[in-house]
Amino acid sequence: MNKLYTFMLTGIMFVVGSSNAVAQDKLIFSLQWIANGNNFGVFAAKEQGLYRNANLEVDVQRGYGSGETAKRVATGVADMGIADAASVIVGRSSGLKVKQVASLYERPPDAIFFIKGNRINSPKDLEGRTIGATAGEATVNLLPVFAANAGFDNKKMEIINLSPSAKYASLVAKTVDSIVGFVNEEPAIQSAAQKTGLEVGRFVFSDYSIDYYSLGIIASDDMIAKRPDLVRRVALATMQGYASAIKNPQAAADDFVKNYPESSRSIALQQWNAALPLILTDRTRKNGLGPIEKDKMLATINLVAKFQRVDSSITATDIYAAELMPTVPIE
Repeated sequence: MNKLYTFMLTGIMFVVGSSNAVAQDKLIFSLQWIANGNNFGVFAAKEQGLYRNANLEVDVQRGYGSGETAKRVATGVADMGIADAASVIVGRSSGLKVKQVASLYERPPDAIFFIKGNRINSPKDLEGRTIGATAGEATVNLLPVFAANAGFDNKKMEIINLSPSAKYASLVAKTVDSIVGFVNEEPAIQSAAQKTGLEVGRFVFSDYSIDYYSLGIIASDDMIAKRPDLVRRVALATMQGYASAIKNPQAAADDFVKNYPESSRSIALQQWNAALPLILTDRTRKNGLGPIEKDKMLATINLVAKFQRVDSSITATDIYAAELMPTVPIE
């Protein structure tokens, strides 16, 4: 609301306009990967004015794996971002002071994709074969747990380091036998495979009794301590964006394509639909989007400790900031 101030100077009346508007807080928000349909909520928050209404100007940047995003946020290269809980747990054990401030994926999205007809019919068939992955991908860390649950020896697999842009092409060209990824990547992988008449199969980790907190919004300890209100506003507006995307995915698809006009709206929607069961669970229907529960986070820490070095002193409250968590009802 503007106010008018009147004053006299040498007999002349001046009317000066003044605004009580406050400058928006600018910040860099790093995704965990290349922007795709699972990020609908972020772009809904951006385009539907949810960030603006929270007095935020958010620069959304692509990520290079959750581990890298955790590093960027811990070192201040990015202010906040999205990363999985495993990367936060492992990161804290190596000195990265970051925490989740909201849960996004309630169920694990991890999967292994392969070309059907290439003599891979069960997880056991992955032994002696190659698997492509990008450095920093959290799914690679879970391979020993998946292998144990699925009954094969992951040490008999050869991990091939690939750039993000080369993963799908390498699978389709059969220069690797399989790749790790998230279930919401399947539409893009299938699209690439179908161009050459191939069909993609997958092994989903959650089908093999693997359950843990995955992606969430993260902030550094320093940001949480010094600017808790900013962290709270970003987390709340982002989860409101996801609630909006759940309610109206078509509008969220438009918001996404506005930011990435070169992308396929159809594939982005398929990616969102693949990610939705990870976000919209019995737990989130009951409790809303955002909350993190202590017992499940403890189970997540214990799971990660099976395959990574985890400082034994780390507790659940070292991994998430309960005092800043938003709770956004799902309509």
